[in-house]
Amino acid sequence: MLQTIRDNAQGTIAKVIVFFIIVVFALWGVESIVSIGSGEKPEAVVGGKEINEIDIVRVMEQQKENLRRQFGEQYDDTLFNETFLRESAIEQLIEQRIAAVGADKLGLYASTQSVDETIVGIPAFQVEGRFSREQFQNILRMNGWSPLSFRASLEEDIKVNQARAGFILSNIETPKNVQLTEALMNEQRRFRYVEIDRALLENDITLSQADIEQFYADNQQRFRTSEKVAINYVMINRQALLERQIVEEDELQEAYQDYVASANDKEQRASSHILIEWAERTEQEALALARSLQTRAQAGEDFAELAKTYSDDIGTRNNGGSLGLTIRGSFMAEYDQTLYELAAVGDVSAPVKTDFGYHVIRLDRVVAPEVRSFAEARAELERDIRAAKAEFSYALELQELANMAFSARSINDVATGLNLPLQTTALFDREQGDGVAQHMRVRQAAFAQDVLLDREISAVVETDDGALVMALAEYEPVGVKTLAEVESLIVAQLTRERATSLSAEHAQAIIVGDKADVQWTEVTTRYRENAKAPRVIQQKAFAIAVNQPVQVATTRGIAVVVTDAIDMPEWQSQEVSQDAVEMGRAQWSRLDMQSYQDWVRNHTKIERR
Repeated sequence: MLQTIRDNAQGTIAKVIVFFIIVVFALWGVESIVSIGSGEKPEAVVGGKEINEIDIVRVMEQQKENLRRQFGEQYDDTLFNETFLRESAIEQLIEQRIAAVGADKLGLYASTQSVDETIVGIPAFQVEGRFSREQFQNILRMNGWSPLSFRASLEEDIKVNQARAGFILSNIETPKNVQLTEALMNEQRRFRYVEIDRALLENDITLSQADIEQFYADNQQRFRTSEKVAINYVMINRQALLERQIVEEDELQEAYQDYVASANDKEQRASSHILIEWAERTEQEALALARSLQTRAQAGEDFAELAKTYSDDIGTRNNGGSLGLTIRGSFMAEYDQTLYELAAVGDVSAPVKTDFGYHVIRLDRVVAPEVRSFAEARAELERDIRAAKAEFSYALELQELANMAFSARSINDVATGLNLPLQTTALFDREQGDGVAQHMRVRQAAFAQDVLLDREISAVVETDDGALVMALAEYEPVGVKTLAEVESLIVAQLTRERATSLSAEHAQAIIVGDKADVQWTEVTTRYRENAKAPRVIQQKAFAIAVNQPVQVATTRGIAVVVTDAIDMPEWQSQEVSQDAVEMGRAQWSRLDMQSYQDWVRNHTKIERR
C-alpha cells in the first residue's frame, strides 16, 4: 500500500499529507510519525490499563541509566541480558498498574493544581532554578512522552502515593503489642540440624540417553530460538557531521565578541544612593538639593553621613544608602544605566531622575567575571561553533532523510540519493544485537510490520549516534536448538533434580529414625541474632514445635531441623521504648500495605500477550 502512495504522491492531497508529516516531525519528533496509526497489541493489560511497547522501552532505558550511574566507566551494555531487563521492566510496569488500579478503587483523586505543582517542581524541567516549558517538552519528547500522557502518568503516581500514605500514616501500635513482639524477639531456642549436601550425591546419579532425549522432547519450548533479522540501513552519523564542519576565523572573532558581551552582562556592582523626593518640596528644589549633595560628596564629605542626613529612602539611609551588590537590570532603567556608566569605584553621579525622585549614586564595588583572552577561549569557541553547525546540518539532513525514505522505491535509492554508504548488520533478535542493532529503537523498527512483513523502508529512527532508515536484508524464522547444543544443560538440570530428590530421601530416613550415624550441629540463639546456622534453617527452627523434626530446602540441598527447647520470657516484663513503638508501627504499616497490595492483585485481571 505504501508503494502505491509513493507512486501517486503528486497533486494537492499528496502535498497536504507531506506538509502534515513535516509539521508533526518538526513539533514532536520522528517517533511521533512511527506511533501514528500504530495498531500493535499491548504487551499486557492490567485492570483495563494497557502496558505498551513504548512503556517497556522507557523503563528499560531507565534501568540501563541506573546501571550506568552505578558502574560508571566500567558499565558495558553487552554484560546485561536484554531479555532479563525486558521481563523485569514488564513486571515493574504490572506492579505499577496494579497500584494504580487499587488507587482508583479507593476513589482517590489528583487535582490539576497538584499535578501542575509537581511538574514545575521537577528539577529536570528547570533552567536556572525556574520551570522551562521548552525544557519540559524536550525531555518528554526524548523519552517518548506527550504532555498529556505524562500528566496522566503523574496523576496515577500521585494517587498511588496517597494510597500508600493512607496506610502508612494511619496505623498505631499499642504498648501491649510492643511487649508481645519484644518477648517473641527475645525468645531463645535450642535446636539442631543436619544438612544433606546435594553436590556429594551427584556422582551417584546415572542418566540414560533415553532420559536426556525424553526431557528434550518434553521441553521443546524451552529450547526454541527466536526469530532473527539482518537489515540494510542508511545512516546520518553525528560524529561524522561534526568532523566535516569548518570554522572560519571571522566566526571565531564574532563568537568571542559574544562571549565577552555575555561575560560583561554578568558583572555585578554594589552602590549607595541618596534619594531626594519632591513630595514636600518642588521638583526644582529637589534637583538643587541633589546637585549640592553631589558636589559635597565629590568634594570628599562622608557619603554615608550625607545619606543619613538627607536621603528620603528610609530603608537605606541609616545604612549609608547602601543597596548592596546587584546584577545589571536590578533597578529602574535610568538608575541602572547611570550606575554602569560610572568608571571607577568611589565615583559619584550627577542627579538621576526616576519615578521615586532624584538619586545621587556612588559606585562602591565592582565584581567582574574573569574574561579569558581570545587565545585562551579559542579551542572551546571552535568546539561550540562546530557543534552548532553540525546540529544545524544534522537537522537539515534528517529532514532530507525522512523525505527520501518516504519517496524512494528501495533502500539503495536512499543511499544513492543522499550519497551515503549502504550498510548491513549481522543477524539479531528482538532482545539484543550488535552495532546499530544494540539500540532498542532500531530493533523495534526492524521487527515492525512495515519492515518485516511489508518489506518497506522504515521511518527515521534516531539513536545517540545519529539517525537511520532501514529495510529488511535477511530473515531467520523461529527454530529449535539441536539436542547436541543443549545436551550439557539437560544433563546438569536432571542431575541436580535427582540429587535433590535423593537428598530428600536421606532427610526422611533421618526423620523416621532409619539413620543412626547422624552428625547434628547444635545451636542456641534468639530469632534476631545471627547464628552459625544458615538463616533459612534458623527461621524454620523458630517456626516449629519442640521435638517435631522437619525438612527444609537450603541452597546446598535439604536439611533436617529439630527444635529441642524454647525459653520464652514474660511479656509483661518487656520494656516499652518510643523506638520500639515506632518500629512496631512501621512494621504493621508495611504488613497492612502488603495485605492491601495482595488484595488488589488478587482482584485485578491481568492479561499478558
